[in-house]
Amino acid sequence: MPRIWLALMLALPLLLPPTSAGADPRSPSDAALGQACLTVAEGNLLDPGVGWLRPSPDYLDGDWLRDAFWASSLLGPSLGRRALDNFGRQLNAAGQAPTRLGLDGVGNQYLDDEPTLLYLLWAYRDGGQPPGRVLKAWSWVREHVVDGAYWTPPGGFHTWHDTFVFPERDVVAYNQGLYAAAALAASQLGIASRAEAEAAVAAYRRLYSDQLGYLRFSLALAYHDPSALVGEVLTRTLLGRPLLDDEAVLATVSSLPRAGPGFRVLAAGNGSGLPPSAFSPAASPGVYQNGGSWLLYDVLAWQAASLAGSPTAQASGRQRLAFEVASGSLHEYWIASAGELRAGVHRDYAWNAYACRALGLDGATGLADLRARLRLPVPN
Repeated sequence: MPRIWLALMLALPLLLPPTSAGADPRSPSDAALGQACLTVAEGNLLDPGVGWLRPSPDYLDGDWLRDAFWASSLLGPSLGRRALDNFGRQLNAAGQAPTRLGLDGVGNQYLDDEPTLLYLLWAYRDGGQPPGRVLKAWSWVREHVVDGAYWTPPGGFHTWHDTFVFPERDVVAYNQGLYAAAALAASQLGIASRAEAEAAVAAYRRLYSDQLGYLRFSLALAYHDPSALVGEVLTRTLLGRPLLDDEAVLATVSSLPRAGPGFRVLAAGNGSGLPPSAFSPAASPGVYQNGGSWLLYDVLAWQAASLAGSPTAQASGRQRLAFEVASGSLHEYWIASAGELRAGVHRDYAWNAYACRALGLDGATGLADLRARLRLPVPN
């Protein structure tokens, strides 16, 4: 996300009146939930022919790989392959995937963050990428790895937590989980060894603390983070295997500080917000990634718990999506402070379409009608 947007977003007034964090939202039908996911995906699919997906109506200047990865998951592999190829054709000489594609091929952005890991997982999920591209991307990823651990550099814009400033080089659970998933996928594709993949899994597992009872945000920082479980979800859904034991997943989700029907991203070990200075631009507790509630990562955490055997997590994830739909939009995130939730600035966020995949609501979205209307091929 451009720095100017971040500064404006944290300074602008909030759009919706506060909602009590403990209030029960209206309970829309499965059809209404599915339609909300479909609307946000279709509304941000600017060119079905080439699969150009913007993050939201507020982003008119590009296509972000991270956002497109999640949004395309609802639209099927045929569309996904076209969307992925936009990024695959723009790998740089080192094999790094672009964080963002600029309009007309101008202004592509390459940050040292997770899109190359997601590119590999997307190529595994939907196929269609030339093997040479995939191998080139894997070579770039390997440059970050020592003994199975994926090292994230210091500073900002190195994960989806773009405003968080890492004080030092670190092994971050979110990136490590994606790396473990990508390494397992790469081993299936024949470009990584099984030992390499298992070393990645072991490094992720080491971030779970028996003493704390949850998966740490990073090797150096014992924060809470629902997105630490993203790699767990992807290995279980795409590769059919876990990274953590079920008990560790359930303990981690149980430990996450709550924000209404969702969770706080990020939170200190005691559940409080972090110092505003930990972010750039500075963010007060409860704002953006300093304790805000993000639908995508809330639902992914609930999905992780459901996959690990929780009998109530699916219903909790549905409640989180219902809360969002009842507000009138699928927002980027919610500010969580003083027991209340307030919607942030950005509405109609495309990556939230994944919520319907996570909750098994694909059949309620009317995707067959969408594909006919947009003349999209039936996915195979």
